[in-house]
Amino acid sequence: MNLSGYRDQFIPVRDGRIFLNHAGVSPMSDRTAQAMKRAIDGFQGMTPEEWMTNEDGIARCRRALSSMLNVPESDLALTRNTTDGVNWVANGLSWNPGDRVVSINGEYPTNHYPWLRLQNKDVEFHLIEPIHNRVTLDQIDDALTPNTRVLAVSWVQFVSGFRIDLEAVGALCAEKNVLFVVDVIQGMGALPLDLKKGRVSFASGGAQKWMIGPQGAGFFYCPKENLDLLEPVHVGADSVINHVPYLDYDFTLRPDARRFEYSTLPVIPLIGLGAAAELLLEVGMETVGERIKSLTDCLVGGLTAKGWICHSPRENNEWSGIVSFTHPTITIQEACSRLATVRAFTMEREGMLRLAPHFYQTEDEMQKVIGCL
Repeated sequence: MNLSGYRDQFIPVRDGRIFLNHAGVSPMSDRTAQAMKRAIDGFQGMTPEEWMTNEDGIARCRRALSSMLNVPESDLALTRNTTDGVNWVANGLSWNPGDRVVSINGEYPTNHYPWLRLQNKDVEFHLIEPIHNRVTLDQIDDALTPNTRVLAVSWVQFVSGFRIDLEAVGALCAEKNVLFVVDVIQGMGALPLDLKKGRVSFASGGAQKWMIGPQGAGFFYCPKENLDLLEPVHVGADSVINHVPYLDYDFTLRPDARRFEYSTLPVIPLIGLGAAAELLLEVGMETVGERIKSLTDCLVGGLTAKGWICHSPRENNEWSGIVSFTHPTITIQEACSRLATVRAFTMEREGMLRLAPHFYQTEDEMQKVIGCL
């Protein structure tokens, strides 16, 4: 694959830096930044033509996300972030005392606090304990007791990088009549994703990590068959089917996921998300995934040979773009100092060195990282 046309889109590459924190907040491409700048220009001029250009940018964002997730556009609501969608499910479902929500210990707070808050409704919140940073299908099966309403998990765990098998878990949830709620932010943009095939009940994600987009933009997936399960917790002029004339008040909700787009959208970040998604689709998500697998394999092989311990599952379909390490004698602080000598940047997470490369980077860059560590 010829990467040069894409590599040159990213300022860290042009500056000779090696950015390894795509699991945190990623650099945007020139293409994404330019799309957002055009949107800003449109808001400055505010001619009808410029307004329609920005409206077209939002429409392109919907189309790109629909293609990337293999779901109808009508099943997607555009949001500010991943947490919006998780809260809409947690607060929109009708709960009974004794209902149970199951998640995984070690989840990012987005998949913890909205469910933990339900304890004031006597909803039980149960956490599965990973074994060697993995959660097996048998563990999930055992946890889905008859009173379980929701399994709420990340597709990819933000510390270990463990990836659940969406299709297997989705089939299990369907068999047990449990709603399958998935935070996809740590995998979407790095790996091919098919929410339909995964039988996902609800999903949410954001732009700023593997999607290499801006902060402040995301999406919520709610298929038509699940719309009536959720009471919208926010409503406004854009929630209803006939929102103009404004004073003909008619509280008939939109018949699709756009009922959750209750008010003004973050237009500029969403246009950036659309441009970022189009770039990834142009490369091809299979190609992106293969590149990330090659780069992370390079890091794991090289660093384990030098005494580093990899804590990220790498078997079969458990691997992701996140590889986390510790060393018996080298501290994380020292490791980050060494990385700075080759202008490489990453983050410490829960006492581990978390490395997260993306498709536009090279094995030569990974070898520089291995060499300095």
